[in-house]
Amino acid sequence: MTVVVVIHAPEEAEGLIRWGMLFALSMEDERLAVLHRSVIQAASIEAHIQRWEKDHQVVPELEIRCFGAEADEDTILDELRKPEVSLAVLGQNRFSSCGSEILAMNRKIFERAVCDSVLIRLSSRSVEECDTILIPSAGGPHSCLALKLGSRIASRFEGTITPLFVEPEIGDEDGQAVGLRILQRTIVEAGLDLNDSDHIQPEVVVSNVVEKGVYEASHRKSYDLILCGASNGLTVKRKLFGAIPPKMVDGDEGMALAVIRRRYPVSHRIRDSFERFFQLRIPQLERESRIALFDRLQTNSRWSFDFVFLMILATGIASFGLMQDSPAVVIGAMLVAPLMTPLLGSGLALVQGNLPLLRACLKSICLGFLAALLVGGFLGWTGPLGELTGELAGRGNPSLLDFGVAMLSGVAASYCVARPGLSSALAGVAIAAALVPPIATVGISLTLQEWTNAEGAALLFGTNVVTIILASCFTFFAIGIRGQTGNKQLWAHRAIALLLVLLVLLIIPLAATLLIRSASQS
Repeated sequence: MTVVVVIHAPEEAEGLIRWGMLFALSMEDERLAVLHRSVIQAASIEAHIQRWEKDHQVVPELEIRCFGAEADEDTILDELRKPEVSLAVLGQNRFSSCGSEILAMNRKIFERAVCDSVLIRLSSRSVEECDTILIPSAGGPHSCLALKLGSRIASRFEGTITPLFVEPEIGDEDGQAVGLRILQRTIVEAGLDLNDSDHIQPEVVVSNVVEKGVYEASHRKSYDLILCGASNGLTVKRKLFGAIPPKMVDGDEGMALAVIRRRYPVSHRIRDSFERFFQLRIPQLERESRIALFDRLQTNSRWSFDFVFLMILATGIASFGLMQDSPAVVIGAMLVAPLMTPLLGSGLALVQGNLPLLRACLKSICLGFLAALLVGGFLGWTGPLGELTGELAGRGNPSLLDFGVAMLSGVAASYCVARPGLSSALAGVAIAAALVPPIATVGISLTLQEWTNAEGAALLFGTNVVTIILASCFTFFAIGIRGQTGNKQLWAHRAIALLLVLLVLLIIPLAATLLIRSASQS
């Protein structure tokens, strides 16, 4: 496995190389790869490595590679996606030649890299060894990784680590006891030995402000490194970097600050692979096209007078067509119905993690369904129909083939609405994706007391809704729509998973109907 150090400026080269050496040598079977910008001479990198070897007599297996001065974050992320990369080491420094753009790039790489990542703010002291490490630990996978790595580094120099927990003020004695119990659980979770008091020295600070508690603990003892897991998010990381005064970083006794994030789980890496696959093979939407798409779907997905008026008209046309057994009239109703737009808006909301848009779309879908159901039921109750027509019966007996139609219609509709030049194809998509006729069928069948047919039509509508939302979600992602990352989009991931489970439950009776048809025909 390989530890990769990414160097952007000559001033940070020596410090990052030395920390990269420490990380690589403290981890078993690790090699070190140094990636540097072309503005840094390879001879300078080699000189820093030779000085380390002279001081410590040991270096890991090395590889030095240069990337162009114009390389962006995606270029570096591609290097970090290689399966042999186990840890990325990035700088968060204040050097004059490291502009704000480079610092922002490193933060983005830290957040997006699929491997374990360390973002480190170097001290002005030359790193010779690291035997005292303060590790703020709030539990979770990132804190556990910080404890493991910190323990390995300190053990190499027969030093100590200080796991730290900042407990809110609930009374000093109780706060200390509660904090110590939580800290002990975290240490055990990280796989460390609680009884090794010579190596592990837990500490609890009572404070309502996390970064203030960390500062208090760091002020009591001279540490070589503060290593914090990213469990509390990027905001706390930024506050931590700002909470430590410059005098504790600069000078001969200065300490380094680092935040570590565990590699993404398998699900995130699979998502990342899909994203790169689509970027290479499918034309991605330009920024202006994305803005136009967002505006169009957000505006047209809202419940409004225009929406309800068109729903009533479409349902009335569909109901008369169904009762007359006229496919042409039913097709006309499909062209008028506005229900496709909030379904596509729901797919967009799930990709973006846009909860307000999802709520607006779901409101339009639910109220639109109720309005269409009432209109269909009213026309069925007042109409002269005495039995089911062929059009009504056909929509009350859906099969797996209808699922296929809905899936392809969702893909086609979302792709066409995202590409303004293909808007002429939307009429055909609206005809293929039957949304209002099944609702009208439910209402009419209920007035005729045809319960089985009403149930089948409801199943068809539910399948169309769920499938079109998921298909549009997939299509929007494939053509370049991205949303928030991390925990901010967790609800969207759960909603997609729920829709997938619901789709499976809907597919079961559809598949059974198709099998029954096939058996009766054979």
